[in-house]
Amino acid sequence: MALAPTTICPTASRGRRLLHAGYGTSPAKRLATGEVTAHRVVITLPAEERRVHTVRRFSAAHLSRWGLSEPDRDSVVLVIGELAGNAARHGGKDMTVSLALTGQEICVDVVDTGASDRPRAQGGAVAEDEHGRGLGIVDHLAIWTKFGPDGDGWRSRAGLRITSAVVATGY
Repeated sequence: MALAPTTICPTASRGRRLLHAGYGTSPAKRLATGEVTAHRVVITLPAEERRVHTVRRFSAAHLSRWGLSEPDRDSVVLVIGELAGNAARHGGKDMTVSLALTGQEICVDVVDTGASDRPRAQGGAVAEDEHGRGLGIVDHLAIWTKFGPDGDGWRSRAGLRITSAVVATGY
């Protein structure tokens, strides 16, 4: 089954949209339609803190396959851990994490959805609190960020510049 083209995230530095044409669309067709080819992976899990480790491992494995350098991979996995951790602690019932690689940029997109039995967090953390520094870390590592409501959930996005990526053929 082919996926329909979907906008993944803005590429702020170039003012374009990053598009993914789906696994069923040929590279020739993507080029003919002018779409930007992106390598993309998605994982959806219950929004539970114990699942954040799984998201980090899943992401690190794919980033490694895509040929990211260890420093780039570590930065992206740290951002993923912070955004997924926030979704697990403060978000809805489920969280979906997607990574998209285009050229020298990685887009991390974390969406939490569904009604949860815990209240959605309001306000900021106290400076002395051991939590609450994650978005500062994300802001430091990312070249752009965007946060906001998304239907019955919350969407957190970050774009990171990478130094190199060599995507394995056939993957």
